[in-house]
Amino acid sequence: MEEPSLHASFTATDPGGPRLAAGEVHVWAVPLTGDSAPFAALLSPAEQARVKRFRFADHQRRYQISHGALRRILAGYLGREPHEIDFRQGARGKPYLTDDRPFFNLSHSGKLALIAVADEELGIDLEKVRHLESLTQIAERHFSEREFGALDALAGQARELAFYRCWTRKEAYIKALGEGLSMALDAFEVSLCEEPRFVACHDGREDPADWAMLDVSPGPEFVAALAMRAAAPTVHRFRLAG
Repeated sequence: MEEPSLHASFTATDPGGPRLAAGEVHVWAVPLTGDSAPFAALLSPAEQARVKRFRFADHQRRYQISHGALRRILAGYLGREPHEIDFRQGARGKPYLTDDRPFFNLSHSGKLALIAVADEELGIDLEKVRHLESLTQIAERHFSEREFGALDALAGQARELAFYRCWTRKEAYIKALGEGLSMALDAFEVSLCEEPRFVACHDGREDPADWAMLDVSPGPEFVAALAMRAAAPTVHRFRLAG
């Protein structure tokens, strides 16, 4: 199975090599292709049980690789074996390490997963760009009035790209908060242009100035965003080797 094309900025690296410094965020690209057995062997009994609940073999493989890779990557930062990694869940199901740090987040789409790791709370969202017949209806339902107006002024590929930028930036922020589906997407605003920005928070719960919004798109077929409670983090990009 052919791996997705990645930007050259994602360098092949083994877990355990990079060291996480203050003010940094590391983004790992993990192709969900090839033999899943080495990754499946790293999963906990609960994770292995979840694999069996997937109906399709392709979904099973993607879960095995992405979650096995997550264990390998986190083990590299913690100096432990992958099977020794313990997770807990936040109030709305967001996973954390039992000793809290480093913070991490996982997203996958198509044949690729992205894993972000930092010493501050963060969220990441990845989407493979594809044509959506219902793009306008989705945006009208979930985007703020100003976001939808900016989208509606565009056409063709520019409109499609703006939609995915807005969607991933919103999802990244919600995932950083650990809110899941409980938070309305129009309760805050993000930019749709090339420069990612957290524009406004209408519910008053967060100050956009406290957050960084980053474009971490890994390849020509994908759009990805990262939201992090930090000023201006330095981003390092890796591709999981092996």
